[in-house]
Amino acid sequence: MEWLAGARIALTPRPVRPRQAALEVAMLGHYPQNGRVRLERLRVLTGALDDMRGVGFGTAVDAILANRMADGSPLSARLRQLFHLPIPLHSSAEFHDIFPDARSEKTLYVSLLAGNQSWLAQAVDDFFANGGEKLWLVRIPETASEADQPAQAEFLPAPNTVLHDVDTLRGLATVLVIPQLAVVTLPDLERLQVPPRLPDVPRMRLDNPDPQFLPCTSNTDDDHRERRYASEFEDQPAPLPLEELLRGILQFISKHRPDVQCLFTLPLAYSGEIDSPVVSQSALTRIAAIRDGSSGHLLRHMQFLFPYLRGPRFALRSPVGVIAGKQAAVARSKGPWHSIGAQPLLSEALPYPRLSIAQTLALREEPGVGVLHVRTDFSGRGLLSLDDERLVVPALPAADYADTEDRHRFDGFRAAEIMRFLGFLRRQLQALGEQLVFNVDVNDPRPRLLLEQFFRRLYNQGALRGAVPEQAYRITQTQPQDNAIQFDIEIAPAFPIDRIFLTFINQDGEWQGEVRGG
Repeated sequence: MEWLAGARIALTPRPVRPRQAALEVAMLGHYPQNGRVRLERLRVLTGALDDMRGVGFGTAVDAILANRMADGSPLSARLRQLFHLPIPLHSSAEFHDIFPDARSEKTLYVSLLAGNQSWLAQAVDDFFANGGEKLWLVRIPETASEADQPAQAEFLPAPNTVLHDVDTLRGLATVLVIPQLAVVTLPDLERLQVPPRLPDVPRMRLDNPDPQFLPCTSNTDDDHRERRYASEFEDQPAPLPLEELLRGILQFISKHRPDVQCLFTLPLAYSGEIDSPVVSQSALTRIAAIRDGSSGHLLRHMQFLFPYLRGPRFALRSPVGVIAGKQAAVARSKGPWHSIGAQPLLSEALPYPRLSIAQTLALREEPGVGVLHVRTDFSGRGLLSLDDERLVVPALPAADYADTEDRHRFDGFRAAEIMRFLGFLRRQLQALGEQLVFNVDVNDPRPRLLLEQFFRRLYNQGALRGAVPEQAYRITQTQPQDNAIQFDIEIAPAFPIDRIFLTFINQDGEWQGEVRGG
């Protein structure tokens, strides 16, 4: 909010709200406990409050509007601080309007690499800068509600969670009640997984400058990380084991929302051989062990990323905001079945730590990680992009590939865009079924016609492959019992690269070419 004309005019930046976002994203993160929360700015976002009512948080909305609880008591700390409440945002300006101290206040958790500021604000800015339309934001407390629990527990659903009891929901469970949710990001959970004492790349020592006289007010401290005292990290908790986090996330998603996908950046470790942070080898080993176990198929709900981002204004940040924003933009312009691989990403930061081509290929194939890198276009500019939207396992039910001896023939389905497409189909068909359940008879031909029309449209848009529509999908109607109808649908989704763009440019008499998949 900007005050103009001597504080007589208040200008609230708010873009025109689209009717429905092509890809709705949820982001769970920390806002420092000392930061201001301006409930009065949320109260004027009537569209956001209506959306919160629509997903079941009407009681909380009424209490926020009345500034007191339903029984007349003062507003609870949870609602006053907006903890565990999904708030729909359509611009980063709305976020900073409600949470004005997101960039200035310090967090409780401090580490050498991650610093002492929340990653949520930068992730929100990255999301909208890369084309994101609608973001469900959830503020997570920095300390656990139970003394014996780590701070990471606040991101995970509580034991024995019941989704229809929205007033008791915590962390991830608060966004799984949103019908159109497609992607979940947890930037500050990744920040808590950065070890507090993990060292940076050793600083290059330069020759001492020539002595010179400086004013007494000059600051000669370069504020390098090596100047921090070890006492700053004495009380910082250790990261949780990766398998414990994955278990808490994947089991709940697969049970309640199998159409949802989660973005997560792999944790870091330190390599003494090259004196640099690297991807945690123990994390890769644990992921491979989970993949080869009985619950390996759950990993299709997790899209792993690496490395992190580092820029002139911040030490280290998560790339999930950039990736989710680009996924939403591509879903709007081309459809959720298109990959964002090799597409330019908007960020002032660069990948950290940098990976070689061999390291990128190794992570892509084993276990299956999307790697951010900088590629050079025909003009010589460096563009941040994602190498490939890779999954650890195929985006298919386990029964479709578990019993086969040649699993490599399913590598074409180890693509995150296929998982997004299947989730999109599940949500669309669920919405269609809810509309028809009370409106048609079992002998009514309209459901079959609507399904034919829906999949024919997807085929014409390039979401399904085949020379003719009959090769792209097949709809079989059965009647398992009286007054019941069942449709069995088989589809052939398009492979990750459905078009190859060849660009030839003559610059100063020299021809240059660029190849890009789409």
